[in-house]
Amino acid sequence: MSNNQSRMTHRNANRIIAAGIFLVAEAVYLSTMAPTFSFWDCGEVIATSYTLGIPHPPGAPLYLLVGHLFSLLPFFQDIGARLNFFSTLISSTTIMLTYLIIVRLIALYRDSKPDGWSLHEQIAAYGGGVVGALALAFSDSFWFNATETGLWAASSLLTATIFWMMLCWYDEDPAPGSERWLLGVMYLIGLSIGVHLLCLLALFALVLIYYFKKYTVDLKSFSLMTLFSLGLFFLIYKLIIKGIPVLLVTTSWWGMSLLVAALASGIWYSHKKRLVLLNLGLFSVVLLILGYTSYMLIFVRAHAGPPINENNPSTLQAFFSYVNREQYGEWPLWPRRWSPEPVYQYFYQKYSSEWDYFWRYQLNQMYLRYFGWQFIGRSADVEGAVVDWGKLWGIPFLVGLFGAGAHFRKNWKMALPVATLFLMTGVILVLYLNQPEPQPRERDYSYVGSFFAFALWIGIGVERLFTWFSGRLKSLDPKQLVWLAVAVVASGLLSINGRMLMANYRTHDRSGNYVPWDWAWNMLQSCEKDAILFTNGDNDTFPLWYLQEVERIRTDVRVVNLSLANTGWYLLQLKHDSPRGAKPVNIEMRDDDLANISYVPVDSVNVAVPAGMEARKLYDDARRSGVALPGAPSDSLRWTLKPALTYQGQGFLRPQDIAVYAIVVDNFGKRPIYFALTVDPAEMTGLDRNLRLDGLVYRLVPLKSDSALSFADPGTLYGNLFNVYRYRNTGNLAVHIDETSRNLLGNYPPLFARLAITLSASPEQAVMVPDASGAYKTVRRGELALEVLDRYTRLFPLSRYPVTPKLAGSVVAMYAAGGANEKAYPYIHYLETLAAQSGAEQEPDLYFTLAQTYRAVGRVHEADRIMKELETALPELRKRLDSLKQ
Repeated sequence: MSNNQSRMTHRNANRIIAAGIFLVAEAVYLSTMAPTFSFWDCGEVIATSYTLGIPHPPGAPLYLLVGHLFSLLPFFQDIGARLNFFSTLISSTTIMLTYLIIVRLIALYRDSKPDGWSLHEQIAAYGGGVVGALALAFSDSFWFNATETGLWAASSLLTATIFWMMLCWYDEDPAPGSERWLLGVMYLIGLSIGVHLLCLLALFALVLIYYFKKYTVDLKSFSLMTLFSLGLFFLIYKLIIKGIPVLLVTTSWWGMSLLVAALASGIWYSHKKRLVLLNLGLFSVVLLILGYTSYMLIFVRAHAGPPINENNPSTLQAFFSYVNREQYGEWPLWPRRWSPEPVYQYFYQKYSSEWDYFWRYQLNQMYLRYFGWQFIGRSADVEGAVVDWGKLWGIPFLVGLFGAGAHFRKNWKMALPVATLFLMTGVILVLYLNQPEPQPRERDYSYVGSFFAFALWIGIGVERLFTWFSGRLKSLDPKQLVWLAVAVVASGLLSINGRMLMANYRTHDRSGNYVPWDWAWNMLQSCEKDAILFTNGDNDTFPLWYLQEVERIRTDVRVVNLSLANTGWYLLQLKHDSPRGAKPVNIEMRDDDLANISYVPVDSVNVAVPAGMEARKLYDDARRSGVALPGAPSDSLRWTLKPALTYQGQGFLRPQDIAVYAIVVDNFGKRPIYFALTVDPAEMTGLDRNLRLDGLVYRLVPLKSDSALSFADPGTLYGNLFNVYRYRNTGNLAVHIDETSRNLLGNYPPLFARLAITLSASPEQAVMVPDASGAYKTVRRGELALEVLDRYTRLFPLSRYPVTPKLAGSVVAMYAAGGANEKAYPYIHYLETLAAQSGAEQEPDLYFTLAQTYRAVGRVHEADRIMKELETALPELRKRLDSLKQ
């Protein structure tokens, strides 16, 4: 038996390795998968998939359908984990396809067919495919998308599948039936519209592949090909995606019927006359539209009125607005600093010109930095992280550059489509998006298509490195070439894949991170029955939607998102709908006024609303806790409604301000009203001094405090922090907590400190607080303050949750007052570390706090030393220091 006959065929070997790549990626993703939903859009996507609701425009109906199926499969008890598992599967499939694409690209520039490859050629080609695929698998952004629920993993899969199918057609054409690959590509593009429009950017690369296969390259044909690709993109984006809704709005369903009839007639005519290209083109249009019909789900489900029904696209006009994302407005390609919003204008001043802004912020900060994260290294798991060459040593980047150059030298006709995909999903996308500064979060996930293209070159780079070495070591025999191929591939696996896995595993390991679920639980459980809860952004709204719609937890609480309260459709839903049996929000405004709500000119207005049950509730809570209120409850809620913005000397209320005013006036005293802790006081329409801190929520009360947000009831706050709230793994340093979660968890230390400070004010007095059963117990306030501090320091260790020097100083003072100096020392050391990083002249308040803490624990000499440093650095502080010495 010959050597060739003894070796496994290319087809079988390629499939086995591809399956192995899938399993490796899936094992890594499963081990790092989030155990439930994550922050940002994840809660919304899971909730709308599970209930077939309507997410924010333009929706993702195909994803909702497939996601709904996975949400019903009992792989995991947590519904969010089921959708996360779906993301791991489709991401692992993308990695498998990446491997197959790399091997195909290598085969296209080699002189021999894959079944004729020698053993060292097989090792180099398959090994290059493995290294390139795993480079994508372990890259920062792709890995992040792979372990949570979102549209980006599905979008990456569709992009990779479309590219792979186009290469399959390239290999098979002109064999009979090869057109099925082209038709399949067009159908997938149509389906991809129901996931994410980014997949359309692959179209230009696909046209190039078709062109190089079918036509001789010259200036005329290349120009015609460019015009054709632009025309095809215009056909799909303008005439199908945007045009069909217009057709439905202007002509109703008969216009669509005429379009179908015209396409059917064209297909029949082209088949009869044997006009192959016309027939193929018309069939492609039909498949594009057929894929696009997934959007009928949005229209049909909007009519059903699901609890999450954003924009309510139940009419043709509303559906048109929804698909076209009209609520987000439009933006130009030029100028780059286009937004008139004051917050953006402030940041625009940092740049000298439009090109300076484009290069420094949009290209460098918002793309090249992200690209560097993937293949050079990310400095830290924090927002604003820079590129760090010490993380990955830049090896993936350099090998990819080498691979790109080698690919163009060996087969520029296939390198150009890869480069086109790389640029269209990278730099060209940056040009199109024209993002203003600042953005609410990092946007690296938007450019995964570009990172996918570069990973192809990493795989090619490994294979070409073997060829480069073997060309310079011409004396090697076949056996030695095999060992050389093994050495090159092994070096790639270790220095690229191994290093990326080691560098990124910890920061991408979400196992054990229950912060989003617990955050939503804690916020909802803070509210009394039938409460109205005002929230602000994605991370204090979408998690609540998940718990209410998926877990059916506290569905009685009506969540009112202040951003959505700027829209009429949302206010009408609040007024009329009863999701999961919850009470509608009483709003006396007429429906027509709500539907057309807009800015209203107004001066400051004094408002008074009868307190109803709230005055008695406030008094009873204080009496039960045995504490004095900061004032006497009023028989009415009184506040001054102030304009949220001013234009040309005239004050205006935004729609959300009008909504808050109307809801408070029509509901206060009849049902509890809360604001989420994360709502900015500026968004509270002047109510920020009429609030009681109950934990992660403020309760609206008929009592005005002297200072904003300073009033808390110890019994209620203690009951929530100790008996109601969940803090799974917040203090477990073995579990990685991402920056978004850490930032939100940073709201808890001030709550514990607030409670401890309140209790420490009169340490010998008694206070009544609820135990786990809800029964009240009497405890000495000083003793309870130490218990609060102990729980806080155990749940939120300083090494993970840094605090302000002022809060650290308060903890030291309270521990010292309670005779627990040894527990104060970690916070003193924390202040010492901060002080060592600065100086008395730069941070006098920090040094002053450190001196106070030294004196609190009896370390007088060290306190005096700090005083002298301050006296030397800032003589004008002598009076403050003298007061400390007294």
